[in-house]
Amino acid sequence: MSQIQIKSLNNRHLAMIDWLLANPGQSMAVLADNMNVSRSWLSIVMHSDVFVEKYTKARMSHSKDLSRQLIEKQLKVTLAAYDVLDLIIADEETDDRLILDAADKTARLLQFTPAGGNSPKILREETIIEKESIREVAPGVIERARERMRKTSHLSFYGDQNALPSPEG
Repeated sequence: MSQIQIKSLNNRHLAMIDWLLANPGQSMAVLADNMNVSRSWLSIVMHSDVFVEKYTKARMSHSKDLSRQLIEKQLKVTLAAYDVLDLIIADEETDDRLILDAADKTARLLQFTPAGGNSPKILREETIIEKESIREVAPGVIERARERMRKTSHLSFYGDQNALPSPEG
């Protein structure tokens, strides 16, 4: 909160809010120059509670409007793409791989495919669970690795700072 507070907003203050919404990422120096005001006056106004509240509401409304417009345009483009896809699928000469690829991508975009991440996979009847493969190791390798782990654990537990490898390498 600024030491000096303005009590209400006038047309110049509202024009500043409009400018901020229309020019995201611009510096306050550019705003001060465009509004023909000093940077200190601009700072007082912009940090006042009244201005912050009005700007926050305007920004939220602006973001909602922009999001709505983008969603509407995206839906329009998507529906047009599906119309074209219908024509391609109906064409007997279309490569089956193209149809399969389009169907796969469409299903993924509509989230009809399992997502990656930490969620468990659902097993279906046709799923085959592979056995763990067995790997052979040369004699002595496992014993040397175990000894190295014991040393590292022992030395790090008892305070040797050099026991564990450095994160830098």
